[in-house]
Amino acid sequence: MLSVSRRPVFCPRWYLPVFVLTIFLTACSGPGSDLSSPDPARAATDTVARPPAAPTVAPTARGSAFFPTAVATTAPTRTVPAPSPASTAPIPTAPSATRVGASPAATSVATPLPANPTIPPSTGPLQPAYRIAFVSNSAGSDDIWTVDPDGRRLTNLTKAQKAKGNDSDPQWSPDGKRIAFVSDRDGNADIWVMNVDGTGARNLTHSPGDDLTPRWSPDGKRIAFTTFRDGDAEIYLMNADGAEQTNLTKADGDDLQPAWSPDGTQIAFVSERGKRPRALYALSLDAPKTPAKLAAPPCDLTSPVWSADGKTIAVVGCVGANGQGNPDPLQHVVYIVPAGGGALVAVSDPKVESGAPAFAPDGKTLAFWSYRTPQQADIVLFTLGANARRVIQAPPGAGREPAWSVDGASIAFIGGDFTIGNLIVVDGSGLSHNITNHAANDRSPRWSPQKLP
Repeated sequence: MLSVSRRPVFCPRWYLPVFVLTIFLTACSGPGSDLSSPDPARAATDTVARPPAAPTVAPTARGSAFFPTAVATTAPTRTVPAPSPASTAPIPTAPSATRVGASPAATSVATPLPANPTIPPSTGPLQPAYRIAFVSNSAGSDDIWTVDPDGRRLTNLTKAQKAKGNDSDPQWSPDGKRIAFVSDRDGNADIWVMNVDGTGARNLTHSPGDDLTPRWSPDGKRIAFTTFRDGDAEIYLMNADGAEQTNLTKADGDDLQPAWSPDGTQIAFVSERGKRPRALYALSLDAPKTPAKLAAPPCDLTSPVWSADGKTIAVVGCVGANGQGNPDPLQHVVYIVPAGGGALVAVSDPKVESGAPAFAPDGKTLAFWSYRTPQQADIVLFTLGANARRVIQAPPGAGREPAWSVDGASIAFIGGDFTIGNLIVVDGSGLSHNITNHAANDRSPRWSPQKLP
C-alpha cells in the first residue's frame, strides 16, 4: 500500500488519484469506495502527488481464472508500490458505442488477462430513470456531477455552491434524495450533504481535522466516516443531520474506510491497531469497543466491501512473502474472506496489479480492475463459486473504479489514462458508451439507489 501520513493530502491537497484507497480513497471504492482506481487507496490516507491536471473544457453530454488460492499470513512491513503507470493516450474524442462479446473460459492456472477480452451481452437497455454521480475536474475544480446513463442531463451540482475548494467521494443516501460528499471549501476536508439537485448543501462536521469517506447506514439514519480530528485516523458515527458525532474505535494507530454490513449491525474497516500491517476488522454497533479481527494480512489491506447477503467481504491486499510466482511479492491482489473471519482467498491474478472490488447487487459477481499489460487495465467480472471470469475491455490506458447499477444490468467505470479519464457505461446489451467524452479527469462513479424524475 502507499505510504500514509497522519494528515492526508486533500484535493488538490488531499486527493489521491494514484489508483489501487477510500485510497486509501476509493475503492481504491466500492460501493464503498474512491482503491477505487488503479489505485484508490481512497483519498483518505495516502500522500501521493496528484497527476497533472487535464486541459479544462466545457462538459458535453454525449450518448452514446483461475481457481482461488489461499495466501500466506506472514507480513512484510514495507509499503506496497503504486501500480504501473498507464499509457498517456487519451480516450477517443467522438461518441462511442462498442459491442463486446464472450470471453475465453476460465482455467485453473493463474494467467494474465487475454489480449482481447470481452463481455457477453447482459439483459436490458440503459436505465435513464437512474442517475450516476461522479467527480470531474472539467470545470476547473473537482466538482460533483450527475448524469443520466445515456449521457443526458449532465449537471454540475457543486460549482455554484462555492467560491473555492474541491469536492469528492459522492455517496447517495439509501432513499436517493441526498448526496453526502467531502469538500475542503471551508479550509479542510469536511463531510457535507446536499439534495440531489445540488441545493441545500450543508457542512455536517466542521472539524479541525480532515473528515473523509462518508458512508450511509442502510437505513439512511446515520453516517460513518474516517476522521483525523484526534491525531490519528478513527472511525466516527453521526446522525444524518450531523448530530451526536461519536468515536467508535478509540485505538492506537489508524482506523480507516468504514463499510456497513447490509443489515446495518456491523461496520468493517481496516486498522493497524498500533502496528502494521493493517488488518481487516469488523465492529458490532452493540459492542464497538471490541472489534473482531477478520483477516491476518501479508501486508496492508484496503477497500473493504460487503456482499449483498452479508456473508463475504472483498478487500485489496498483496500476494504475500511467497510472491506466488510474482517477482514483486507486494503486488496488489483482490481477495475475499468470510464475513465471520478466515483465510484470504485470491480472486484476481496474483501476477498482475488489481484493485477496487465492487459486488454486484445479487452478491454473486465481483467486479474489479486488473492490468492486462503494463499499460492497460480492464474491468474483470469474477463469479463467486464458479471461479469464472469475464472481462470488459477498457479504452486505451486503464479501466478503473467499476460501479454496478442498482438492478445489476449495467456497469459504470472510468476509462482512459491518469490525466484524462471519462465516464464509461456498459449497458445491458453489451454496448460500451463514453458518456462524458471530454478532455478532463472523471472519477468515483456512483449509481443512484432509486429511480429519479
